[in-house]
Amino acid sequence: MKLSQKSTKLWVANVLMALILVSFQACNSHSDQSETENALEQTGDSVETDAQQAAADFQQERDEVVADLEHQQEELDQEIEQLKAKIKGQSAKTSAALKRQLADLDNEHRDLAKDIDIAKNATEDAWQEIKAGFKKAGRTLGNSFEDAGEQLKNQ
Repeated sequence: MKLSQKSTKLWVANVLMALILVSFQACNSHSDQSETENALEQTGDSVETDAQQAAADFQQERDEVVADLEHQQEELDQEIEQLKAKIKGQSAKTSAALKRQLADLDNEHRDLAKDIDIAKNATEDAWQEIKAGFKKAGRTLGNSFEDAGEQLKNQ
């Protein structure tokens, strides 16, 4: 069967139209895929930036807590030195009470040194729990300072 020239042109036109539609669909599919990839990439960048900011915030907070603990350690060192000096000039009875206070402060000093090491080596995951423990320890240490200060004033 021989096709007429008009039928051949119509057939060629239909084939070309079909090819154009297929090409157009492929381009749209590729474009949608590129948009999706771009959106995922931007989301990944955002998550990475948020994670970097959280890590920087954690490190800053940890550094501040370590600095505060080291400052408390310096104050405790001064308190211990004052108490040692005070013990030298006291009677045996008063000296015994001050020595007990000094032993308590020495224990606090060792605990504080451990806390500083823990804080310096803390991971971001464990930080909230560690920080809560430091707050409690800070209150205990503050009470020890007050007690030692009262002992020094009363002697």
